[in-house]
Amino acid sequence: MKEFEKYFLIDEFEEGWGMEDVVCEEQLFDYCSEALFIPDEKIEDLNMRDAELEIILKDLEFEDIKEDWYVNLLKSSKEN
Repeated sequence: MKEFEKYFLIDEFEEGWGMEDVVCEEQLFDYCSEALFIPDEKIEDLNMRDAELEIILKDLEFEDIKEDWYVNLLKSSKEN
């Protein structure tokens, strides 16, 4: 079975989320679930590295790669 992309770096953020001054992991989680629409159960790990949001997903299935949230994540992610 093909391995799907699970690692993403985002450096452009929706306005109003205060991603320049992240103070806790919950803020990262909220951004990913509410602004990027990533299902909670698909998020394995989140980190801020400099001014980039590192997103690591888990348990991806074939159906997930067709979902809008995944396609948009691929489009907005920096090249790894």
